[in-house]
Amino acid sequence: MDLQQELTEQRNSRFLALLEPVYEDCQRWAMHLTRNPVEAEDVLSEALTSALTSLSQLKNDGAFKTWMFRIINNTYRMSLRRGKRPVDLVDPTDLGHVKSERPDAYLRDERARAVRQALEKLAPEQREALWLFHVHGLSSREVSDVLGKQEGAVRVMLTRARDRLAQQLRLLGMDSDILGELK
Repeated sequence: MDLQQELTEQRNSRFLALLEPVYEDCQRWAMHLTRNPVEAEDVLSEALTSALTSLSQLKNDGAFKTWMFRIINNTYRMSLRRGKRPVDLVDPTDLGHVKSERPDAYLRDERARAVRQALEKLAPEQREALWLFHVHGLSSREVSDVLGKQEGAVRVMLTRARDRLAQQLRLLGMDSDILGELK
C-alpha cells in the first residue's frame, strides 16, 4: 500500500468514527432545514462529501458535530442560492415523522402540533437557533458557530424566539407554560 492510499484510509476511518455518533443528528438538522426527506438526503450527501474532503481543516475532533451542522447549513444555503431547492415543500404539521431517540425532542399530540405551528411563525434564523439549542443540545457558542453569528447575538435571538413562540402559542389557545422546558 502506498503512502497516499494509507493516508486516505486513515482520513476515512477518522471521519467515520467522528460521524457515527452524530449522524442521526445531522439527518434531523438537514430535515429541519429542508422540510423534505428527499431534499434532506441530497443536502446531507453533499455536506458529507464536502466534510470528508475538508476533514484536514477540522482542528478539534470534539467540535465535529458543530462543524458538520455548519457545513450542512452552508450546503443548504448554497442550494437555495443556486435556486436548486424550494424553501417550503411540506406542511409543518407533517414534520412529526422525523424520529428521535430522545423522548424529550418532540412534544406529543396536540401540543406538538401547536408548537410546530408556532415555530413556523418564527423567522427562519430564530427557528434554527431554537432547534440547534434545544433539540440538538448545542451551546449558545456552538449555535453561533453554526449560524455564523456572535454568541451574544445568538443569546438575544434565543430569548426573542422563546418570547415570540410563547406569544404564538397563546394565540393558538395553548398554555405557553409548556415552554418552561425550553428555558
